[in-house]
Amino acid sequence: MTETLVQSTVLGKRKVHPATDFVLHLASSPEPGPTDSEYEVPSTSKSDVPSKPILVNGKLVSYTKKRYRCTFEGCDKAYSKPSRLEEHERSHTGQRPFVCDTCSKSYLRETHLQAHARSHLPESSRPLVCQLPNCGKRFWTRQHLRAHTTWHSGAKKFTCSEPGCGDAFMKHHHLRTHICTTHAPPGTKPFQCTHQGCTKSFDTKQHLYTHGKIHYDKRYTCVHQNCLAAPGQSPTYYSTWSSLQRHIRTAHPPTCAHPSCNGKTFSTQKGLRAHEKLHLEWDAEAQLEANEPPRKRRRGGELGRDWLCDVEYCGKDFKSKKALTTHHNVTHLCRRDHVCPYDDCKRAFGYKHLLRRHLAKVHTPSDEESLSDREESSSSSDEETAKFDIDALTGNLYKQRAKKKLESSPNALPCPYPRMHEAGLPCNGTLSEGNCDYVFSRAYDFRRHLASVHELPLEKEEVDAWVKKAKRAKLDTQH
Repeated sequence: MTETLVQSTVLGKRKVHPATDFVLHLASSPEPGPTDSEYEVPSTSKSDVPSKPILVNGKLVSYTKKRYRCTFEGCDKAYSKPSRLEEHERSHTGQRPFVCDTCSKSYLRETHLQAHARSHLPESSRPLVCQLPNCGKRFWTRQHLRAHTTWHSGAKKFTCSEPGCGDAFMKHHHLRTHICTTHAPPGTKPFQCTHQGCTKSFDTKQHLYTHGKIHYDKRYTCVHQNCLAAPGQSPTYYSTWSSLQRHIRTAHPPTCAHPSCNGKTFSTQKGLRAHEKLHLEWDAEAQLEANEPPRKRRRGGELGRDWLCDVEYCGKDFKSKKALTTHHNVTHLCRRDHVCPYDDCKRAFGYKHLLRRHLAKVHTPSDEESLSDREESSSSSDEETAKFDIDALTGNLYKQRAKKKLESSPNALPCPYPRMHEAGLPCNGTLSEGNCDYVFSRAYDFRRHLASVHELPLEKEEVDAWVKKAKRAKLDTQH
């Protein structure tokens, strides 16, 4: 028997003929049944594919194409590719790695950046053109072109869902505006919060999204060592950033770690940083004092005195420009801007603390007229500056006040110069014959007066002992 082979040529797609199923029969094996045959060709129907469990993110789930699921709490989204899952996770972490070189805007996906980059191109670069007469608008995508064509036809696909309304609009934002103005209280904005009990609304969807985060109770948590949750326990959460900051200020205030402070706390981190700078300055000054001979310690220390007085033969330095300006006005310009508000006094001082001391010592608070009333009356006068007469210029006014102070104040003492030896004070050198009219109440003022006026530098302990003895003797003579 002769077989004839016929060869045919088909143009186009090649037709695939179903192959014949071959089964190998062995003499010693039984006939294969429909259930235990390992050589049956599986069916090509999708409905016959068995639902096999697979491992997704560490869990066995039924068969699904979206095998890559989001592991963030409260998110059930899943994707078929790991790259899609990575793009989605950026919405949780806030990463926006794709940045526009022209305007520096950032995006989660590269496709979003490419779509945005088109906005910097001229309109003539858009490939799709509206073919309707007298239009000629151009678009990047067919979706935008179809929406534009629908607008030409007048179709209104956005219908109001409120009962008994039935109004339709061509654009979605027109529908939102209609709902705000017609079916919402006055002042309602297009994007309304749907959280139960919240009546806030916003102009943009981004503002609504930002607002929605405050309704998430597990938004913030304290990472302080004392607030970390124990194994098996959930940490304490805070719904707003301000509530977390309030907790940190009350439970974990900024604390100085220096041993000499004994856990001193501050209300702000700025105050703590300024305080820590003081410790650094004190340590540096201690090293300087250890290497140099001891000398009188100035208020504020020696470090940081960068503001130098430029007056010849002065050479004083200060820690701030304000202190330098005050020194220049008082010392070199002889300005006395702080004037006593009492009309019968009008004494002027270069520093405010000297005026306060004067008011506390000379003008007692038992006067009928308060200090505020005195200030108001003095401000309404013709001259607020101190008035000087011939007695003030010659020193007679000071002598009169010093005499009155000696009679009225039990703590006031006259300067014993030039009778230093008679008073029991040590004195080296030649003394002048003129008497000193200076009157003082504090040993500190008396010691400075002796050093600056009479050029007699005495030790602090000697002056303090003499002043106490002189005050005690004056009280004894009065009684």
